[in-house]
Amino acid sequence: MSHVDCAWTPILMLALSAPGACPEDPVLKPILVEGTWMHRGVRSIVGTGTDTSIAIRRDGDRWAITYEFTRHPSVNEKGAVPKVERAGPFPVAVEDQELVVTKEPGKPPARYTFLCDDQRLVLPAIVQKRPGEWSYQSEGESLSVRCGEDPFTAPVGRAQIPGVLLGKGFYSYEEAPRSRFSPSAQYLRFLERSDEKGQLCELFRLVFDDHGSPRYERLLGTGERSTNEYQLRVYLAP
Repeated sequence: MSHVDCAWTPILMLALSAPGACPEDPVLKPILVEGTWMHRGVRSIVGTGTDTSIAIRRDGDRWAITYEFTRHPSVNEKGAVPKVERAGPFPVAVEDQELVVTKEPGKPPARYTFLCDDQRLVLPAIVQKRPGEWSYQSEGESLSVRCGEDPFTAPVGRAQIPGVLLGKGFYSYEEAPRSRFSPSAQYLRFLERSDEKGQLCELFRLVFDDHGSPRYERLLGTGERSTNEYQLRVYLAP
């Protein structure tokens, strides 16, 4: 947990003085759209890496999802060519704003929070399920946080945060500092009241900007920010 302590009164004053504008409704929605999107994986220094393509198709009332993986060889492998592997099609549906993929009949399906339009697919994504509630779900990670009020209308208040005792969790919604290098953004900070002097410690924040889906950042004890948890994966239409 971060040891960057912030007294409650300054947070309250900062949030109340910040513009109360809600982030614009994103074009991306947790709904099924027919299309094909690709995520280009990071290449190693010798050229290895994997690109992933996702295709969603509709057949009457049924939907299906197909994955295609293109694995690029090392430049040291003379004459080697990329290998393509396909998985699916698998039945897919949407339940509670989550993409539900049935890969093996009789076994629990894979669930992912997601956002989609014909140009972008964010899978997994952090989605707002209800006013003041955000969730992230993938095969390996899950997160759910709930503000006591809608932060876009009540910029400070209590929050339910995983691992934090009831009554000790709080949120603060603020405008991010502006600069000519940084786009307009808003922070939804989640904090825990410590037992020492009642100070508030930031645990993590959701960052709202022009990416179309909030991003997760955790403040480390060193003052640096970690983005290695609850990562979004963005697929783009070719």
